[in-house]
Amino acid sequence: MYKIGLTGGIACGKTTVCSFLRQEGAAIIDTDKIAHELVQPGGALWQAYYDHFGEKVLAADNTLDRRMIGNIVFANIKEKEWINAVSHPLIWEKVDKKIKEIELSGKKIVIIDVPLLFETGWDKFVDEIWVIYVDRKTQLKRLRQRNGYTFAEARHRIRSQMSLQLKIKLADKVINTVNPLEINKKNVKRLWHALVNRLDI
Repeated sequence: MYKIGLTGGIACGKTTVCSFLRQEGAAIIDTDKIAHELVQPGGALWQAYYDHFGEKVLAADNTLDRRMIGNIVFANIKEKEWINAVSHPLIWEKVDKKIKEIELSGKKIVIIDVPLLFETGWDKFVDEIWVIYVDRKTQLKRLRQRNGYTFAEARHRIRSQMSLQLKIKLADKVINTVNPLEINKKNVKRLWHALVNRLDI
């Protein structure tokens, strides 16, 4: 099984790129989706967060208040480290199971969408790394529009992540999504089929 690690900065367009890849028949494992399942009330991560932080991280409907947790994490490096230490093994366990399922289905390539690919050390478990990129101005604009953040909140979240420039240096392929959707789609399609041809699959 040939594993592609797909990553990038916040609001750089990973979800859109993944949708294009799915249209081409790519098998994709979304680690954010796995994490979302684990933080549902009663889930392993939900319980861990509640035990650690208490009721302050719960919303009125008993779900986790993601914005509250985000504010805690981005303000306290030790809390961020705690969350990573607790969540990543649980997520990887699910990812490993899904990889085996995809392999049994007969597919030869899997794309693992991991926002914190380098930060978690998961880059060591993949065969190739694709980084999705946009310039800082576009990234700030997209993040503010998508999440309703203030300029300061958006900038703080971007700065809390590993820099895109460093990720690009570590990448095997870079996908710039600043272009119109149709151009981005063509570029992603071209990249995917070049991979399939290169691996002779």
